[in-house]
Amino acid sequence: GQYETAGPREEGAYAQPELARDVLAQVEALGRGVHVLGHSLGGLIVRAAALLDASGFASLTLMSSGPAAISASQRERTKLLLEALGVLDMASVWQAMRDLDPPEAPASRASAEVREFLRRRWMSTVPEQLIATGRQLMFATDQVAELAAVAPARHVVSGEVDYAWPVALLDAMADRLDARRTVIAGAGHSPNAEQPLACARALADFWEDVTVDG
Repeated sequence: GQYETAGPREEGAYAQPELARDVLAQVEALGRGVHVLGHSLGGLIVRAAALLDASGFASLTLMSSGPAAISASQRERTKLLLEALGVLDMASVWQAMRDLDPPEAPASRASAEVREFLRRRWMSTVPEQLIATGRQLMFATDQVAELAAVAPARHVVSGEVDYAWPVALLDAMADRLDARRTVIAGAGHSPNAEQPLACARALADFWEDVTVDG
């Protein structure tokens, strides 16, 4: 239901257990020993997948994705977003969000090319997906201890600043997970878009180390 992946106009299709089972289906299709990565909301989804069945995972990377719900300021912003989606079209909601962006938000920090990509992705996303997953971000509970008990090699990646989960919170989560911790210089919430080469290098180094150690 996001960007180039078409989806149904039903909120139930985007319930977290449904999305987690989609991840596990992909892992099964690829075979065992898959390096799984989730960014932001995706981190909550791959966490849910690992808690269901981590047997096919070679490693788990959480990028710009915290231990529980997003920060208080972002919960309030997401609440406004969900209300707006009920009464405004997607273009109007996008502009309203940009007007509320903090300086460290991706659309504020990014190049014109990345800003256009973010807008294009937004405009192509199913509203029901945004509503369902927005609630997941607002009400996620802390399951770090449970994840540490089942996940294989672990990696926590973020930029130097993050508007959704404070970087200090991500540091603490990495400690609790006994995970490798990587901070991408010059990046915010989307290191893969803002500093793609440095981000790719950090991910590849981790996956290579896991493969060698394995």
